[in-house]
Amino acid sequence: MRILDIDDSAPADAALLAASLIAGETLLAAFGSPTGSILFTERRLILAQREHLLEERIETTSYPWREVRRFSVQEGAGRVVLRIWLGEDDHPLQLRAGAETDLVPLQRLLAERFS
Repeated sequence: MRILDIDDSAPADAALLAASLIAGETLLAAFGSPTGSILFTERRLILAQREHLLEERIETTSYPWREVRRFSVQEGAGRVVLRIWLGEDDHPLQLRAGAETDLVPLQRLLAERFS
């Protein structure tokens, strides 16, 4: 199970994270954590993750939108958990955010991709 405790990425941070975008690809949303980042573009989701906080190696995985099977949102106790099931994985990617991080635009983006 992959879990990221995320915060909104500032535009400058998102620009640094977006180095792997292809020509003409537009960044729609970006979230970061000490152990990784997730980017949402109009073409795909890009997940960059460290296994450990001090790990120098970073694994980057790209998922086209057609690989997003479903998502769910759990709210409460000052925390929001957004679960995204990707590809053939049985376990979802979990994005955990504090109350100060607004995940409603991301929920809208995901919902739009399913309609």
